[in-house]
Amino acid sequence: MDRRGAGLIVVGPGKPEHLKGFREVTRFAGPLYADPSLASFRVAGLAYGWSRTFHPRSILKGMRAFAAGFRQGVRRGNPVQQGGVFVLGPGDRVSYEWRDRFAGDHAPLPAVLAALP
Repeated sequence: MDRRGAGLIVVGPGKPEHLKGFREVTRFAGPLYADPSLASFRVAGLAYGWSRTFHPRSILKGMRAFAAGFRQGVRRGNPVQQGGVFVLGPGDRVSYEWRDRFAGDHAPLPAVLAALP
C-alpha cells in the first residue's frame, strides 16, 4: 500500500476510549476513528443486526478460525454492526466497495489491492 501511495483508515463502532485497546491488540499505527453513533456505517450502507452476526456462515467461519488457533479478545463497541472496505480515489472516485454480509465475510484482498492506484 505504501509503495502505491495509499493509506489505511479504520473506523470502528466503539467509543473513543476503546481506541487505545484496539491499537495495543492490533498494533495498527494509522488513523483510527470511533463512531459509536454508527452514522458513518449507515451512510456507507453497511449491514446491521443479530442475524448478520450469528449468520450460519459466520458460525462456520468462527469454528474454522477457532480450530486454527485464533481467539477473539474482548469485544468493544456494537457487536452487531458489520464492516466493509472502501478504496477511495483518485479524486472523488470510489474505486472499490465491499460490504460484509455477515460477521467474518471479508473483502478479497487481491480485489482490494487491484483497486489501489
